[in-house]
Amino acid sequence: MKILVTGGAGFIGKHLVNYLLDKGNIITIFDNFSNSEEQSINHFIKKGVKVVNGDIRKFKEILKETVDQDILIHLAAKISVSESILNPSETFEVNVDGTKNVLEACKRSNIKKVIIASSAAIYGESVPKIKLKENTKTNPISPYGKSKLVMEQEIRKNNIDCIILRFFNIFGIGQTPEYAGVITKFIEMISTNKPLKIFGDGMQTRDFVSINNVIESIYDAIKNGKNGTYNIASGKAITINELAEFMISLSKKDLEIYHISEKHGDIRYSEADISLAKNEIKYVPKLGLNEIKTLLK
Repeated sequence: MKILVTGGAGFIGKHLVNYLLDKGNIITIFDNFSNSEEQSINHFIKKGVKVVNGDIRKFKEILKETVDQDILIHLAAKISVSESILNPSETFEVNVDGTKNVLEACKRSNIKKVIIASSAAIYGESVPKIKLKENTKTNPISPYGKSKLVMEQEIRKNNIDCIILRFFNIFGIGQTPEYAGVITKFIEMISTNKPLKIFGDGMQTRDFVSINNVIESIYDAIKNGKNGTYNIASGKAITINELAEFMISLSKKDLEIYHISEKHGDIRYSEADISLAKNEIKYVPKLGLNEIKTLLK
């Protein structure tokens, strides 16, 4: 199949492109390299991947690349919560206006299948021990979360078959420091024998999902999905305090944990119900937090 991946040079994109190449697909990466370096995907070019330096905010650029593609996977986005607070307008330009361009290009080029990355940030605050379902009321607390919610609303207004995957807290090899989640940051602290720093009291919960599970979910959507919205997570929550203790125990090091002021825009509780994804696109998370062991080596 011919597959166009926007944001294909990013963290998720690199893992995805590698996976899709192994499955024998013909891949085009469309990226403006604002979050990555062009040389970081040179190995893909050697494998025959077409790389386009383009911006989803420029309609003609994305339209040109959708011609003759079978599938479009839309990962290009502004994903930093803190950056969205400082510069909400750019976050909306990319995540909302850029996605509208992608949708219109897909319609004009008759793309057979469209898969778009969304985020658990659209839910905002939730109640402890209550799992978030796809029909849970949304109330994002950051401009980033709001941009992803408006993006989803635009998709539904466009009346186009589209699979929306709401990713929860992703971890894995290759996260850049700027966008790294807490697991990646803890790994960096552990590797340099520094104490682990936690924002707030550490009782906030997160549902962590391995990048490998995320890539499998996208492939599940390719094989089994046509139209729908799905939570992609592990389905199990852990507090940040528990996570820190778990990672220190895995490292077999004697490191301290200390707490600093809460981070503005952080969600307090987050845990996903993934039953819909399991039932409809046959998504099954195969890897859990034990995968952190491979990252600590």
